Amino acid sequence: MKYNVRMGEKLGLYVHIPFCEKKCRYCGFLSFPGYDDEAYESYTRALCKEIENCNEEFAAKYSVDTVFIGGGTPSLLSEERMERIFGSLSRTFNIEKDAEITTESNPNSITPEKLKTYREIGINRLSMGAQSMDDRILNTLGRVHKTADVLRAYEAARRIGFDNINIDLMFGVPEQSLEDVMDSVEQVIKLGPEHISLYGLQLEEDTIFYEEYKSGILDVPEEIEERRMYHEAVSALKIAGYEHYEISNFALFGRKCRHNLKYWQLDNYLGLGLGAHSYIAGSRSKVVDSMEDYLALVNAGRRPTDPKADSFDSPKDAMGIYVFTALRKTEGVDMEDFERRFGISFFAQYRDKADIIKEYMDSGMLKMSGRFLQLTEEGIDISSDIMSEFV
Repeated sequence: MKYNVRMGEKLGLYVHIPFCEKKCRYCGFLSFPGYDDEAYESYTRALCKEIENCNEEFAAKYSVDTVFIGGGTPSLLSEERMERIFGSLSRTFNIEKDAEITTESNPNSITPEKLKTYREIGINRLSMGAQSMDDRILNTLGRVHKTADVLRAYEAARRIGFDNINIDLMFGVPEQSLEDVMDSVEQVIKLGPEHISLYGLQLEEDTIFYEEYKSGILDVPEEIEERRMYHEAVSALKIAGYEHYEISNFALFGRKCRHNLKYWQLDNYLGLGLGAHSYIAGSRSKVVDSMEDYLALVNAGRRPTDPKADSFDSPKDAMGIYVFTALRKTEGVDMEDFERRFGISFFAQYRDKADIIKEYMDSGMLKMSGRFLQLTEEGIDISSDIMSEFV
């Protein structure tokens, strides 16, 4: 079987900043509270060195069309440190003039001075972790900001010239009602960001919420109520003019997150910084997630990747991952693109799944729209079950 994973010349960069002010009760990301300024400086120096060491391996081969700085809380870093990181990125990589460059931020750690610096160094998209517009729910989540901080940060970003802003919201949170969710959604719609992400609470291991859930003291909404929250929020966002282009993401015209689309389209991306993942033409790697190991490896001039995490997708694995991620998009699985990439038609590859696919289509969970196989709105409710059939 021919294996035609698209190479191309485009590359997305993900840069991880692992620091946070306080670990939220639901957070399973690689992030650490309690680090001091000296630690921020040591990490910044090492990150810049890691970036610049990529020069020969990646810089000459690819042009960068998306950059995403995530965390953690990147907005905890000073303006000067962000300038240094971007200086290293700009010197090392061929970043396209119209590249989408995003940084995540927390509403209480963003300042007008930081926002001005972001604009000056080329950041053109801001992602704000609001999660809720209700102080009671924010307290339940363990967030360190208030609703007033979201409004202040959003207004400051607009004044300084950001015209591409995402706001994250959550639903299915303990003590949260349908009315709470819809109030937050309506408040954010009134603000008018170009992009809104709406995530259901996931109970991740090694989080406070997970431990409380195992102990039987976490009162989360019933599944039927959680689904009502999702569908009513989706309806309100659509009415407001937001395109529902991925299970958890909504955008005004022309404002889909180009970087995240790389993950869902199995395109190339390079991860830099502690614990960051990479996918380059079927090859997967991950940076070590121990700060001590990371600093030691980078300062010794070595790539800080974890050899135990290195792998290469077999054609079968790549097809399964492609279908799994493509079904997250409302566009669905592109039959023509599937065959172009892998040298075999979708239905020929999954002929052993024909009865299962037909059953989901007959029950209204999957549908064909032109050359695209898509989840229906009802299918989204059992998306994990459907997508797992292919991996």
